[in-house]
Amino acid sequence: MSKNKKSKKNTLLWKIINRSTLVESYIYGTVHLRDDKVYFLLDELKALIEKCDVFIAEYKLDDAGNPEIMNMLHIPDGKHIRDLIPEKKYIKLRKQIFKSFKLDLDMIGYFKPMVIENILTEMIFDEDYEFPMDIVLWNYAKESGKEMLGAESTDGQIEIMRKLSVGQQMKSLISIGRNPAKFRKKIKKIIEYYRDQNIKELHKKALKSLGKFKKILVYDRNIRIVDTIDKYAKNKKVFAAIGAGHLYGEKGILRLLKQKGYKIKPEFIEK
Repeated sequence: MSKNKKSKKNTLLWKIINRSTLVESYIYGTVHLRDDKVYFLLDELKALIEKCDVFIAEYKLDDAGNPEIMNMLHIPDGKHIRDLIPEKKYIKLRKQIFKSFKLDLDMIGYFKPMVIENILTEMIFDEDYEFPMDIVLWNYAKESGKEMLGAESTDGQIEIMRKLSVGQQMKSLISIGRNPAKFRKKIKKIIEYYRDQNIKELHKKALKSLGKFKKILVYDRNIRIVDTIDKYAKNKKVFAAIGAGHLYGEKGILRLLKQKGYKIKPEFIEK
């Protein structure tokens, strides 16, 4: 494969140009980790943020501690994971998770399975930075005096979490318990794709891991994210930091922006 053909896909950073106003903006695919391996373009990204007027994340990250959002992270009615599955299955799962991750389900089992899965994902990697990379970019833009926006509202985030079946989430967590080595391998492979800036494979892996949740968590959200970016990128220089799995695909952010009339150009920065 020629370098040009291959590199057309292999970048996390894209310039979008409004064809009517010719305003140039940027979209960067982020990941929610503190491992130094994912910060390889940090200085270059900060320089681009400085040139922009508006910073857009998937949602207002300052709202992450919102009591309503925090409440939605927990299993409803004060229940615990042990209440969702037979006792013997819970005892086995707790033992498997503790053996592989040194994490006690008795202590954190009030959280929804998807939240616990995210915790396990973060535990696989180093914690070189105080905050995950998406929050580092948010904080830098805020300190730089940029207009700070969420592509989706806090209410929208709450509604998404309300739609996700706890039972379906539980199946995924049980699968991790049965084969933690497979889970580790899968997550590390995803970060390898991230390092290679391979948004096609990141997209494929994201959809596969989400299963029945892909419409709620990817396709529907992509439409709302693009609508927000389009609203501001017509007349202002935007820097949008969006999860890397949202960029590629027939229903991906880049394709949707192109359909709205934006010119999409890959930006290549050597690591």
